[in-house]
Formats: sequence, structure tokens, C-alpha cells
Amino acid sequence: MTVMVREPRAEDRDAFLAMWEDFVALAPSEPGNHAMGPLNWERIMGTEHALQCLLAADADDRPRAFVLFLAFPFTWSRGDVCYLQDIYVCPEARGRGMAQALIARVAEIGRARGWFKIFWMTQSDNFAAQRLYDKVAERKDYIRYDLNLRAP
Repeated sequence: MTVMVREPRAEDRDAFLAMWEDFVALAPSEPGNHAMGPLNWERIMGTEHALQCLLAADADDRPRAFVLFLAFPFTWSRGDVCYLQDIYVCPEARGRGMAQALIARVAEIGRARGWFKIFWMTQSDNFAAQRLYDKVAERKDYIRYDLNLRAP
């Protein structure tokens, strides 16, 4: 399968929303508003939000994967850090290098912009994702804490 990583276009909205629905269905117990797909689309297509998106498309230019990320100042570095917030690959496209291509493209962007690092989290039982992540990054031994301040 040929993988093309590109920025989203207006005509990708339906494909993104379908992937978002599949993505949130994978984590039904994750606290948050699972209906954020349309608002996230508006955020990534607008200019007033820091949230960015890349899509991985197949040879027919159909989006099959996405990554959502944002960069911000880091108190331990002169360079910004990037939080790779969400990454998803359609089931029929898994194992074909799309997630790795998305991460590689985010890294290219980060090098060009002078970021210090990219970081992300995954569920402890997401072994398929961890196999990839262990190849492209260094696993750290941090524990995540959430202090929810309001309803999502």
C-alpha cells in the first residue's frame, strides 16, 4: 500500500469524522466527550487553534489514518515540545506503515521548527501500538494523572 502523508482538505471532513467515530469507540472508558469529532475538525481547519492534523492517504488519496498534535513552550528547553495527542489508523490499513509515516512527518515538522521533542501516551494494553512506538521512540516510566475541572 502506498502511503501519502498530507494536510487535511475540506473534502476530507466525512472521512475524518468516520475515523474519529471508530477511534473513540476503541476507548469507551476514556473520560472525555466522544462527540468532539466535528469541533476537532473545525479546530484543525481553522487558524485560531494550535491543534494540527495530518492525514495518511492510500494510493487513491483516500484518508486512512490521522494524527492530531500541538506544540507549546516547554519549561525545560529553549525549543517547544509537541504533544502527539491522538493517532488512528483504519483497521483495513493497519500494519502498512501509516502510523509510522505520520509520526515521521510530525518529526520532520518538529525538526524544521526547532522543537525539543515529541511525546505521547497510549493505553497500557495497546500492545500493537506499543510495538511501533518502541521502534520509533524511547519509552519513559511516567504515570499519568488527570485532574478533571469540568465536564468534557
